Amino acid sequence: MKLAYWVKACVLWDMSRIKESLRKVYEALPFKQPLFTVLRKAVQVPSSIHQHLHFKGVIHVPISPTEGFRIMHHGHVIENELFWKGIKGWEQVSLELWMRLCRLSSVICDIGANTGVYALTAKAVNLSAKVVAVEPVERVFRKLEANVLLNNWNIRTVNAAVSDHTGTAVLYDLPQLDHVLSVSLEADWNNKSSALRPVEVPCITVTDLLNEIGASKVDLLKIDVETHEPAVLRGFHELIQRDRPSMLIEILNEDVARQIAALLEGLDYQYYNIDDVTWPPPRVQALSTSGHFNFLLCQPAVAMAIGI
Repeated sequence: MKLAYWVKACVLWDMSRIKESLRKVYEALPFKQPLFTVLRKAVQVPSSIHQHLHFKGVIHVPISPTEGFRIMHHGHVIENELFWKGIKGWEQVSLELWMRLCRLSSVICDIGANTGVYALTAKAVNLSAKVVAVEPVERVFRKLEANVLLNNWNIRTVNAAVSDHTGTAVLYDLPQLDHVLSVSLEADWNNKSSALRPVEVPCITVTDLLNEIGASKVDLLKIDVETHEPAVLRGFHELIQRDRPSMLIEILNEDVARQIAALLEGLDYQYYNIDDVTWPPPRVQALSTSGHFNFLLCQPAVAMAIGI
């Protein structure tokens, strides 16, 4: 049995070395971007194949014949899907809703912006809008800033967490990873991971953001903060009551759903659960967790205006 165990361990170790060697060879190959650009135009490459055909370089993401944005492809999944499929390559229905809402909005906040796909999309379809993008993870924020500079757009970028108070907060990060998509101010989020590390970060409210850009109200927000969404809403609840902004928001558990529903009670919001396949997204009577975490929360007149 011991011999069999060691043979298996040696085989796995050799396979790991082979995979790492192949990865290094692939990364060193020249001209991947122009080659894949030609390939993309010539044939429809299945997702099962193109998910492995990544590279590093600046790409253009078209939205319409006259709209689009540039973004740095770092070899990660979101940029790769956008390269191969365009704007419909990532969260297709969510981004379609977002674009329709952006065209109607003057002040737009992308909270939990990561590298800025939603903020860049907002500015691409509405150059006159005030757009602010907030990202608390400093190494990811640098990528966000670089993407904004690529497009030479006036998007306000803020390296902070958004919550219900101004000051500092503890972010539970995965610092060993060069890039992260899911970190939170909530200690219980992803608490099974032994790799999480607490990091103190600046903390602001949506009201603070509006003061920074000289806006008295907000029309549209994307809020993706891994179960910290209720705190974000509490930080500008008076403005929600007054202005009823539209929100594209992630709901990951029943407690988050319950808190958000309580904060919006009596404000005439309609709820739409987004599976990023079905158009139009189905309206639901109550907020709850589902297999599809993104929700649109908006007023009836807004829903009518965007055709849902």
